[in-house]
Amino acid sequence: MQEEKSSSYKEEKEKTVIKEEKNKNTGKSQLKKDIVIKDNTEDLGEIKIAPEVLANIVSRIVINTKGVVGLVSGSKSGIGTLLGVKETEEGIKVDLINNKTMSTYISVVIEYGSTIIEVAKNIQSLLKKEIEKNTGIAVQSVDVNVMGIQISKKNNKN
Repeated sequence: MQEEKSSSYKEEKEKTVIKEEKNKNTGKSQLKKDIVIKDNTEDLGEIKIAPEVLANIVSRIVINTKGVVGLVSGSKSGIGTLLGVKETEEGIKVDLINNKTMSTYISVVIEYGSTIIEVAKNIQSLLKKEIEKNTGIAVQSVDVNVMGIQISKKNNKN
């Protein structure tokens, strides 16, 4: 016999479960009450993350990716500026859709000698993993635009 009862004001969070169990010593049946508390948090309001914050996170991840020398920003006085489109972080554009999914466009310079396709794929997978883990926002796409290659200053010491 198992029966569930709910209190009216705590219906979402707490339920009383009554179970019939046999006592091991006497063999008699007895009723046992358990209170089960659900791990549902209350909806206290909306949480919004600004695209600038996401762009900053993206920037830090990309700059620390092996094989990336830097980010490249678009022209400050180009057509994007005339249309009111602004890059939120140097070399990074973030499109946030309903605060649930995001797309990003990144312009990078790759270190000479690195395999370009491997570095770009690494950027994509790292960004998807870190953004989804740390913000809960699903990553729809990560477009990597390789704008150039550069000999790293570390390797250029003669």
